Amino acid sequence: MSDMMPPPTARQAGFPIRFLPLLVLLALPVLLTQPKAARAQETPYTVELTGLDGTGDVRGLLEEVSRLVALRDQPPPSPIGLRRRAEADRDRLAAALRSEGYFAAVLDIDVDTGASPATVTVRVRPGQRYTIGTVSVRTTSGEVLPGGAIAPGDVGLPPGSPARGAAVMDAEDRLRARLAAEGYAYARVLDRRVLVDHARQAMDIDFTVLPGPLVQFGEVSVSGLDTVGGIAVRRRLPWKRGDRYDPALMDKAQESLTELGVFNSVRLALGPEPAQGTEAPVNVVVREQDMRFIGFGFDYSTSEGFGANAYWGHRNLLGGAERLRVGAEISGIARDANLNPTDYDYNLNVLYREPDFLSRGQSLSLSGEILSERPDAYRRDAVVLSAIVERPLTDSLTGSLGVTFEQSRVEDGLRETTNTLVGVPAAVTWDRSNDLLNPTSGFRLSALVTPYVVPFGDSDNFTVSRLTGSTYWDLTGSGDYVAAGRLSYGSIFGSTLAGVPADKRFYAGGGGSIRGYGYQEVGPKAPDGDPLGGKSLIEASVELRIKVTDSIGIVPFVDAGNVYDETFPDFGEELRWGAGIGARYYTGIGPIRVDFAVPLNKQEGDSSFQFYVSIGQAF
Repeated sequence: MSDMMPPPTARQAGFPIRFLPLLVLLALPVLLTQPKAARAQETPYTVELTGLDGTGDVRGLLEEVSRLVALRDQPPPSPIGLRRRAEADRDRLAAALRSEGYFAAVLDIDVDTGASPATVTVRVRPGQRYTIGTVSVRTTSGEVLPGGAIAPGDVGLPPGSPARGAAVMDAEDRLRARLAAEGYAYARVLDRRVLVDHARQAMDIDFTVLPGPLVQFGEVSVSGLDTVGGIAVRRRLPWKRGDRYDPALMDKAQESLTELGVFNSVRLALGPEPAQGTEAPVNVVVREQDMRFIGFGFDYSTSEGFGANAYWGHRNLLGGAERLRVGAEISGIARDANLNPTDYDYNLNVLYREPDFLSRGQSLSLSGEILSERPDAYRRDAVVLSAIVERPLTDSLTGSLGVTFEQSRVEDGLRETTNTLVGVPAAVTWDRSNDLLNPTSGFRLSALVTPYVVPFGDSDNFTVSRLTGSTYWDLTGSGDYVAAGRLSYGSIFGSTLAGVPADKRFYAGGGGSIRGYGYQEVGPKAPDGDPLGGKSLIEASVELRIKVTDSIGIVPFVDAGNVYDETFPDFGEELRWGAGIGARYYTGIGPIRVDFAVPLNKQEGDSSFQFYVSIGQAF
């Protein structure tokens, strides 16, 4: 039999259970007053940092590391606790000051618990900020560094600069990067010795490095491929096996592989340090994206009505990142309130692009179009074929050369022509902007010259040339206020105006030209008021792109320009000016643009305003 007995009940203990609620009720006031009493004993306080004038961002750093500041909303239970908290902050604040080069700083902390709330005053006497003195870099054996001596400025520690701890830590990364750029991919910083000389108020730093072997690019392994052929990856690598290792080439290869448009992600890394020899393996890891794609777009303007387009494409048609795109467009819907489908514009097009055509980075584009256009200026039916080879000349300079074949019938206010045209377009583009669809800094400059020969037809031989430049200034550094400007000049020579097919002449006016005027409505006019186009053109635009939120922006703008019937502009002729304001909705594929503009010096027949909706910035 067990000796254990069950615990006595309340009744067995001599306490009637019916009195339990009364006991709880009597104890409740005591329980409720205890938190108030505890709060009454707390010591709320304020914190003030003084003596930091002229120290830049040091105040923010001290406030960031201070427990006094961080715990202001959690006051200690007593004045003694507040003093302990203040003293515990002393070492943190002193360490933060030393990290900014104030090695002789003095801290006085005064706690006044007689005030309500209590006040904590931290008086800082920062003293003279210490600077970088001597910086030496040596190998473990004391030999001369590969690539020659490294100047202190090369690692971000120029003599006389503030002796900041963060700069010393960054110097290690810069040192490794400098050695890697010389081909020493596995270089390590073994030791860093820092000596603070209070007499000189300077910090001396001594780095000891182990360069390791001078590395060459070795065998390349590629993983993650499914439908893309390995040769498409390997031909994008800007080195040969045995070339000296260069991290800049690794970065260039990653960028080049990403530009193929068939990978969601690309990662390149060296393998482990070779146990024998100096060739290091390179691992390329990719992840393919969906190869088929579809899309659509739309636009609207007061003068041109509605337009829409749709397309289907394949990013990897033959396994080498060859791109095929088939599209259809319709525009001019409800142009001038005209709902007759025979007066709309139609375009069926196909584009094939082969990367690395005959040479790495060089591409071949083959395209074909069947189109019917019915703007006010002319009526055109045509078949156009083209072959263009594009080649990067530098990191920001691209050149292209091609040939076009066109069979067309064009009717305008001067005459009707049927032509076979052969063109040789040559272009150079210099692009230093930071984004293709929504640039906020940099500039773009492009020049295009296309001589046309008319072996069969009614038109003359002629040459079209155009020069366009745009620039972008980020006024605040955040991308929220961007000033943008564009200037374009064009000239046609070799023929009279009537000898140039109407679709090859210059026109101005519309959402991508001089806003406030109808599409192609600026320039010479036929007796019936329809645009004739011209042989020269000048356009200018300025905008201020203001971001209100991350996705919403407003854009006030002014445009100007004109079209002339001679080869060179007549600058004595009045320019046409337009001004307005636009809204932008920023998306991952570029901004959706809505612009409202008015002509400032309109001609007879011009509308009082124009409204445009499209995708992408105006320029």
